[in-house]
Amino acid sequence: MPEPIATPLKITLYDENSEPVHTYTRSFVPWKMLKAATKLAKGLDPRDLSDDDVDALAALVVEAFSGQFTVDQLNNGADIGEMLAVLNLIVSKARTGMGGNPTPPGM
Repeated sequence: MPEPIATPLKITLYDENSEPVHTYTRSFVPWKMLKAATKLAKGLDPRDLSDDDVDALAALVVEAFSGQFTVDQLNNGADIGEMLAVLNLIVSKARTGMGGNPTPPGM
C-alpha cells in the first residue's frame, strides 16, 4: 500500500476582520512550478516588492493551488508571509527532491 502524500502547501485566506475564511491545501507540487518559482525567488526582495513582483507571486500561488481561488481572493485575504512561505516551500521541495535519491531510475 503506497504511503500517503504529505500536504506540503497550505494557505489561509482571511476576511476584513483578520478572521480565517478558508484554508487551502495542495498534496503535491507539479514539476512545472519549479521553473516559475525559482525564477521568481531569485529576483524577489521581500523588503522591496514591486507591483510586478506581487502580481507574479499571486499568479504563482493561484497556479500552485490549481485555481482553488482567484488572484482577487488572494489580494483581499492573503497574508504576505504565507504567500512567501508557499514560494519558498516550492523551491525547497524541488531542491530536496533533486538531491534526495542517488539510485538511478529503473534500478
